[in-house]
Amino acid sequence: MKICFSTLGCTERSLGEILELAEKYSIDALELRGMGGVMDNRTITALAPENRAETLKKFTEYGVKPLILGTSCSFHSAEKLEGAMQEGYASIDIAAAMGFRGIRVFGNNIKGDETECLDRIIGGISRLCEYAADKGVAVLLETHGDINTASRLGAARAACGKYENFGFIWDVCHTRLTYGENWRTFVDDFFPLIRHLHLKDVTPDGLTLPGEGTLPLRDMTEYLLAKGYDGYFSLEWEKKWHPELPPIEDALTALFDVLK
Repeated sequence: MKICFSTLGCTERSLGEILELAEKYSIDALELRGMGGVMDNRTITALAPENRAETLKKFTEYGVKPLILGTSCSFHSAEKLEGAMQEGYASIDIAAAMGFRGIRVFGNNIKGDETECLDRIIGGISRLCEYAADKGVAVLLETHGDINTASRLGAARAACGKYENFGFIWDVCHTRLTYGENWRTFVDDFFPLIRHLHLKDVTPDGLTLPGEGTLPLRDMTEYLLAKGYDGYFSLEWEKKWHPELPPIEDALTALFDVLK
């Protein structure tokens, strides 16, 4: 089982501190979502063109590879669509230059007419897939928000499945909220497109340490492995959005206890 973590749980830390954390837990890949207090990939110092060689040197020194580059790109808003596209294009360029396998995007919300909104979301993702096609970068849609049902994810698959670099990030928490105990149905229906996994745990009161909530994390991971999944299982510890949560070290320790 290949485990990594998203820097969403430690966005205030420097590159060196994040790589030291990975080394401490013998983690060999990183999902980058914020660093040094900065969330926009275009303004993270370590990702700037003049610093990329040194950044990659540090990754190599710690035996960690860049895996997924998180973005804030969502496509439901007509007013913000072109801004999201520009962030997406820039993030794809960064990913291609630094060896990240893919970028994470959102469909996010359904606002106004559902057909029109879905068309806009799918159109934005399609444009990014086309742009990234010859750059070796995947465009990965997270199961999140309103774009988290069989019909809506199916619409995305129908339109974008023709792109070899399109796929899904399965967020087990969001899918459980939509599918309930039928999460296996989601896996069965969309397995060929599941390229990455976000692990977390939750109680009726909110997020909690892995193993202390209601999500059957061991069953979920074992089910996916049994189907032949060979990607990474990524801890997405949302401390950036929920500062009351314990440190990411506690979450990593708890996750390893669950999955060992």
